[in-house]
Amino acid sequence: MARLLARLRAHTHVVAVVYAVAMFASVMDTQIVNVALTSLSRDFHVTDSSVQWVVTAYMMSLAVCVPASGWLGDRLGTKRVFLAAVAVFTLASGLCAASVDLPELILMRVLQGAGAGMMVPVGMAIVYRAYPHERRVNATRLITRVMVLAPATAPLIGGALVTWASWRWIFTINLPVGVAVIAGGVLLLSEHREPPGGSFDLLGTVSGVLGLGLLLYAVGSGPTAGWTSAVVLSTGLAAIAALGLFVRVELGRPHALLDLRILANRLFRWCSVANMLAMWAFFGSLVFTAFYVQEARGFSAMDSGLTTFPEAVGIGLMTGVVAHLFPRVGPRRLLFIGFIGLAVSNGLLAMAGTTTSLWVVRGFCLLLGFSVSFIMLSSQTAAFSQISSSATGHASAIFNTFQRVSMSMGVAILTAVLALAGGDVVHTRPPVSAFHWVFAANVAVAILGAALSSRVPDLDAAPVVRKLGVAGDGTKLQAEGTVG
Repeated sequence: MARLLARLRAHTHVVAVVYAVAMFASVMDTQIVNVALTSLSRDFHVTDSSVQWVVTAYMMSLAVCVPASGWLGDRLGTKRVFLAAVAVFTLASGLCAASVDLPELILMRVLQGAGAGMMVPVGMAIVYRAYPHERRVNATRLITRVMVLAPATAPLIGGALVTWASWRWIFTINLPVGVAVIAGGVLLLSEHREPPGGSFDLLGTVSGVLGLGLLLYAVGSGPTAGWTSAVVLSTGLAAIAALGLFVRVELGRPHALLDLRILANRLFRWCSVANMLAMWAFFGSLVFTAFYVQEARGFSAMDSGLTTFPEAVGIGLMTGVVAHLFPRVGPRRLLFIGFIGLAVSNGLLAMAGTTTSLWVVRGFCLLLGFSVSFIMLSSQTAAFSQISSSATGHASAIFNTFQRVSMSMGVAILTAVLALAGGDVVHTRPPVSAFHWVFAANVAVAILGAALSSRVPDLDAAPVVRKLGVAGDGTKLQAEGTVG
């Protein structure tokens, strides 16, 4: 038995699979609750605007816990922190399923988000430490597929559970998944710690948590409370002040909670920005395509899930192609192609009307999946190509913080666009024309991403652009230098 476990630990794909299963559950929970909001509102006898906090509380908790993950993983051990986070996520899922009222459910969602906020970045650090630079594209291919398969299948799974069972099952299904991940992690993952480096950054932690929490609260409350309301303005200004203090504190400490100096590396910086914009446009289109099908067109949650699912099919088909192209072409051109595809697919979605066939919309979603696969795999693989093992924990925390905050803010701002375009998402069913403006806003984000992709330096991606460091045009590549 010991010999078999040793052999399994030697296979890096085993590490990636353990992480991918945990990540699937975490990412799915960002979307699966959406189809159950109506049932929750009815069962708990609360308004639609109140029940939205079941989603918002999870995303806020997740985002504010990500920054501390790198420090905790390095000091306490990545395996220990990862498994503890999975245990918290699993326990909280069971408590969510057993909740008897809305305040209790929201509190348990906060706990669930805290577990997910630690689980994903620490797990990513484990994976990237297990893979050598020239093989990280293989790990990223698996992570990319999971990252998109989860939210794409969430409406299908959630719709089926809510329709044929109960909303409680959308949380209960996490229990066997969590137990399996913990068992696999205990047996198959190796522990990693970095040498101690200073005391815990309390001021950075408090200012970071307050800043991110208040920012997400302000943006999440804007569409319902009004962007000029006292609560939104006050929390927004407080968030800016707290985040400014956080940046000042972190840059001034030799052993910071979140080592923002990693952003000085231009490849990591621009790839993180590219991924952030892609997540904004992609998840925004995923959420609002489902919303368009259900609210503007009057179809069921199952029809909605079947309409957005082709995005996952597109990624599944194209990721292997992009993984083959990446070592030969480099990240910059692949990112540009992906963002142009995102702009075109969102532009097509912006033209969908009241009589457009759902099969046509599914075709647009398929193109969306093809497009985002160019960005997700390229940006994530290239971002970590110059990151040393010692800096991987902090880099993963920064990368995931950007990603999660972008997803939350993107959906919140697109919700505001929908409301301004005539769709009061709280009280009335939005017209189809309002969605045209939402997808047009995503087109603008994608065009910005295409423009900024030119800043991604192919030359710096030498460690992962062919083993010999030769670009697709025959130019020999030289990295800027390893960070950390």
